[in-house]
Amino acid sequence: MKTHASIVIRSFLLSLVKFLASGVRVALVLWVLFTSCTPNAIQPSIPHTPSPKVNGTAASEINNALATIARNTSLPTADYQIGPEDLLQITVFNIPEADVRITPRTTTVRVSQQGMISLPLIGEIKVAGLTPSGLERELRNQYDKYIYSPLVGVLVTDYRQRVSLIGSVQKTGVFELSGPKTVIDILAMAGGVTEKAGTQVHIYRQGPNGRESHVIDLLALASNATLINASNAGLITMPVQGGDVINVPPAGTFFVDGAVRNPGPYPLGRRYTLTQALTTAGGVDRDLYSADITIFRRTGTAGLEPISVDLSAIWAGSVTDPQIEADDMIVIPVSSIKYVYHRAFGTLLGWGTTILGVAAMSGS
Repeated sequence: MKTHASIVIRSFLLSLVKFLASGVRVALVLWVLFTSCTPNAIQPSIPHTPSPKVNGTAASEINNALATIARNTSLPTADYQIGPEDLLQITVFNIPEADVRITPRTTTVRVSQQGMISLPLIGEIKVAGLTPSGLERELRNQYDKYIYSPLVGVLVTDYRQRVSLIGSVQKTGVFELSGPKTVIDILAMAGGVTEKAGTQVHIYRQGPNGRESHVIDLLALASNATLINASNAGLITMPVQGGDVINVPPAGTFFVDGAVRNPGPYPLGRRYTLTQALTTAGGVDRDLYSADITIFRRTGTAGLEPISVDLSAIWAGSVTDPQIEADDMIVIPVSSIKYVYHRAFGTLLGWGTTILGVAAMSGS
């Protein structure tokens, strides 16, 4: 049987629950009215869940792109350009027997730091920058003054050219060219790119007309083989030269804040749309987010341009999913109504359920 004391306690607790429930309803209405009438109301903070910011997938895609391009392209040996310290074997094949003592059939010479070599009869000749086949043609012209229809062969027996590799690669430094090498070969020798790498490779060299700069977009070429055509195939298979500097710039960074699972900075290691960037940050918190997103984009050294985006319209396919650029700040506002409902009202409702449970136990 229920005692008089338990009946009194249960009645008191039930009255308390009804009072709290009516108070919550009033507080909820007042909060909604307050936030709707105050445009600059302060958004409640969301607890941050730390997460790793390493974008290993992007690095894997770029390294796979290197392998794809290497498989689909090839570099003939004749494209190698001779440079200082290279060791050359030069052979003249059709020398008359009587002239053997005048011009040797085979001679081995090392290219000087000035890019010169010295040969019998013709003296000094500049060879730096020439390919082996180009040097063969030049020597045929020179020896044609002394030998009827000379046949000349040039073989590089010791490669001594060096290139410098900097940026976001596994191993930076100076690499010796042990033969004809492309940019892709050098990146492979360095172990590929790191997680911080962007999708472009920059090549700097000193050309005959001054400093030259070339750019290769690896991810774009590997993801779409039709982009490799006659105009850029030479760039892809372009042999590196002694003194070249190859740079793999780090990817830019974009920032995500607000109603997402894991806010913070993320490397822009590939081309991201807005929805892909949000997915990288763990996705939006559907219990708290507002669809009116703002992307703050840098317009100069200190300027920021706010770009308003309707996430619901993007999901519906009625508007284009915008591309994210380096230094973009993506802000997903917290919906005050959702916050009050899921955090404040939900918490109080949980308290009420607990009190009712205690009352039920005390009355049994």
